[in-house]
Amino acid sequence: MEIITLFGEGNSSKTHELTLKHPTPRTDEWACVGEDPELFHPDDLTQLAEAQQVCAACPMKQVCLDLGLARREFGVWGGVLLENGKPRSEPRTPGRKPYKRSQEAIAKARSVA
Repeated sequence: MEIITLFGEGNSSKTHELTLKHPTPRTDEWACVGEDPELFHPDDLTQLAEAQQVCAACPMKQVCLDLGLARREFGVWGGVLLENGKPRSEPRTPGRKPYKRSQEAIAKARSVA
């Protein structure tokens, strides 16, 4: 269970308890603490290697990977590049459509337009 405090207008605040299915353990052991979060969403193989280098000696590496898989995350988790919780070998080319459409789907879309 995590407890968060939300701040509203003025000095008012409300404390809420959240029960998360896959909560992130609170610890100082994460090697990525203080790193730019964009590092873990690489655009090319060089950036992927930099993210993986941060993860390489992290004592929380397996926990991180397990969280990424369970949450169906995107980006580098535990040194593994994930897309919707599935491992990928390399980043997608920026601007590339996320999924290939079949020739039949393309023809159908053209006939409707």
